[in-house]
Amino acid sequence: MAVSEITSPAVAAVPGKHRAAVGASLPPARGQSFLKLVTIELRKSVNTRSGQVLILAILALALAALTWELTHMQDGKQAFDGYLGAASTGVMILLPVIGVMAMTSEWTQRTALTTFTLSPRRVRVQLAKFVSAIVLSVVVLSATVVLAVAGTALGGSISGDGASYAGFGGALAGAYLTTALNVVMGAAFGAVIAQTAVAILVFFVAPTAWALAGPALFKSNADWLDVFGAFGRIAERDLHGMVPETLTAIGVWIVLPTIAGLWASSRREVK
Repeated sequence: MAVSEITSPAVAAVPGKHRAAVGASLPPARGQSFLKLVTIELRKSVNTRSGQVLILAILALALAALTWELTHMQDGKQAFDGYLGAASTGVMILLPVIGVMAMTSEWTQRTALTTFTLSPRRVRVQLAKFVSAIVLSVVVLSATVVLAVAGTALGGSISGDGASYAGFGGALAGAYLTTALNVVMGAAFGAVIAQTAVAILVFFVAPTAWALAGPALFKSNADWLDVFGAFGRIAERDLHGMVPETLTAIGVWIVLPTIAGLWASSRREVK
């Protein structure tokens, strides 16, 4: 078959010296917007079996914790912050795993070539993954908050002493901020390591090991790198005069891994 037979008639009819002008007249190809990238990453997180199982497990743990609270009620009014703390335990433990998998999926599932061909600016894609992980954490925590509100009301009705929602806004602010930081920390570890199993293991073991061994080795100086202590103070909305320690722990365990992860992802070999 001759070349002319498979050439577009419109292009074939144009003399060679005018083809550049025809190409220049075509509308420029538009890249994907950042919002579109975030939407795609959200879909990746919730459309996989592992992501769906984790979300269901978080909600199941919240229901189990609320059931335990309702069957072990203390005398007096039922406090919302107690129910919220119990219900959000699963969120704090399991939700960061979704952040880890969001960052490692391109490399462990060998989809990096497709993803970064469609969106060559890798840092932009990685930032979209961070944002999608935070959005997902907000949605899941909101569902948990609804369960906690219902559990508090039910507990107050069962006990006959009523429910107390004192400090409702502060409790929510602490919970949302702590959850978002925890998810970003998980995503940062995933961006640095890029292997799901290893990243999850390091995410759980490294800060826990420091929280256990640090006080024995460095006494009160261990607070400077105790990210769990920092999370606790943020959740309580009271830094107890430990602002430098809190900021240092957040910087070492969240900010630095995030920067290192973005840098490593932008230079990692795509296979």
